[in-house]
This record gives sequence, C-alpha cells and structure tokens, in this order.
Amino acid sequence: MTKLIRCECGFIARDEREDRVVEMIRGHLASDHPALLPTISRDDLVSWIKIE
Repeated sequence: MTKLIRCECGFIARDEREDRVVEMIRGHLASDHPALLPTISRDDLVSWIKIE
C-alpha cells in the first residue's frame, strides 16, 4: 500500500514506507515552508499519512 501526505501547496510525499514519507515531507517543509518545520512533530506528520 502506498502512503502519502499532501501539502496544502500541492506537493505530495508518496512511498510505501512510512518513515520515507515523513522524511520526504520534512525535506519539503525545510525547503519550501521553513517557518513551519519547527512547529510540526514527527507524530503530527505520521497522523497526516493517508493510504492510497
């Protein structure tokens, strides 16, 4: 099953591994939304994962 997180800006982090999805979305937040990154925990990101 593919797991994904959709950012409000349209970016989609997608992979079969939860840890990879979290890593991808953290990288996106760091580069495109750096002010948000410190306010979002790993647990928050995991809770945003949807199954495709």
